[in-house]
This record gives sequence, C-alpha cells and structure tokens, in this order.
Amino acid sequence: MTTKARLHTLAADLRTAAPAPAVPPPEAPVAARRDANPARGQRGDFQKVTITLPLDMLRELRLLGLARRGQGAKSTGISELVREAIQDFLEHAHGIPTSPTP
Repeated sequence: MTTKARLHTLAADLRTAAPAPAVPPPEAPVAARRDANPARGQRGDFQKVTITLPLDMLRELRLLGLARRGQGAKSTGISELVREAIQDFLEHAHGIPTSPTP
C-alpha cells in the first residue's frame, strides 16, 4: 500500500470514527494542611531541592532558627524554616487560611 493510499484510509477512518467522549476536567483537590516538617523517616514523598540564597537572607534564617531554638521549638534548621515559609506562601496564594506552626 502506498503512502497516499494509507493517508486516504486513515482519513476515512477518522471521518467515520465516533467522537471522543467528553471528559470533565478533574476538580482541584482541596489540600489539607500537611505537616511541613514531619519526623525523620516520614519524608518518603519529599523531593530534595537546592536553592541559592543571598548571604544576608541566609544569616537572617540562621538567626531566626537560633531564636526559635531558644524558645524551645524543634523546627529550627534552615530547611525547616524554608519549608514552612513555602507552605505559608502557597496557602496564602490559594486563599487557604494558615494555622500557626508550633
């Protein structure tokens, strides 16, 4: 069968084919507040990301972590602080009220 004959056969098949069923778009799931800093061993679905920060921002994060450690908080590392900040940002962007993190 030549290329032209195959194209005519394909065109005929497409003309007689039933239309694809209309599939409604999936609804966006309402995200429940997930713990930004679960215990070690419970981060199996996390993905490691590397970011570059200005030195002054890094210094501020370290000072914030030290202040929180002085208050007895467990989430005082830079990664924990960044995860919490991103979670708060995303909740604010989607209009979901944030709950305070201990």
